[in-house]
Amino acid sequence: MSGINYFFLLILIILILTSFKQTRNFLKQFSAEFLTGVSTIGLTIIGIMSNSEKIFVNNYTWKEAWIYLLLLFAIMIFASIFIGAKKSLENRSFQSLNSENIKLQKEIKSYKVEYYKLCSNNIYRLFNSFYSSGGERISIYKHQGDHFILLGRYAKNPAFNKYTDYQYSENEGLIGHGWNNGEAFITGAPKWTKSGKEYKQFMRERCTISDKRLRTITMKSRSLFVSTLNDESTAENPDGIIVFESTQPTKVTKNECLDLISTKKDDILTLLKNMKDLMRKTE
Repeated sequence: MSGINYFFLLILIILILTSFKQTRNFLKQFSAEFLTGVSTIGLTIIGIMSNSEKIFVNNYTWKEAWIYLLLLFAIMIFASIFIGAKKSLENRSFQSLNSENIKLQKEIKSYKVEYYKLCSNNIYRLFNSFYSSGGERISIYKHQGDHFILLGRYAKNPAFNKYTDYQYSENEGLIGHGWNNGEAFITGAPKWTKSGKEYKQFMRERCTISDKRLRTITMKSRSLFVSTLNDESTAENPDGIIVFESTQPTKVTKNECLDLISTKKDDILTLLKNMKDLMRKTE
């Protein structure tokens, strides 16, 4: 078989390989390396056959054609160098942008945590009388799209006072139930024991929430009151949600919560508005 047939065979193999998506993507990703490999093999063959009198194509021998082949593979090597350099620059640019993005995300998260602390301190200041032990907590959420984002919360027990970026769906849990009905109130929830079977059944009978979500909740509240927050100045949806909860089965009472909300309504709405404005800067 003449030399030119080997090149046609190589081209045929490449065409077959590129007909498969996975192989085509692989060759595209490593095109520089592929060109370098082909060029290296080609130059090796030329080196071996450069003085050969065997026919390469038509009446041209390897000895006569090697200079053209050398030029061809040299071009391929320069092409692989160019492609490799271009990809290297793209990778550097991507890595730089990725590093900047990671840095920005960390800064945004730190701002969110600081805003969370600010809101939490204000919650404690406004509702200090509600806390009689370490088992009570008050949280304020803003409504955004189809979910809720925690703005701040306060509990004397540090385990219940941690920041979370979990976003409740507007139809999930007692928060969702309170959102859709204006308020939600439960007392006498069973204590979570072992796998929490009774607790999970109690909650599922009163709202839509998964067992998985109930297991991951740090504070297994036994009495809870949820109310929407609305300045009633427009016909739009309420501005957010406030949640009073306790690990004691009868600690949270509806009358006390409504009285606290009524007494502090202007302060709560101002806090909610200011926190929403601050959080908007991190979105």
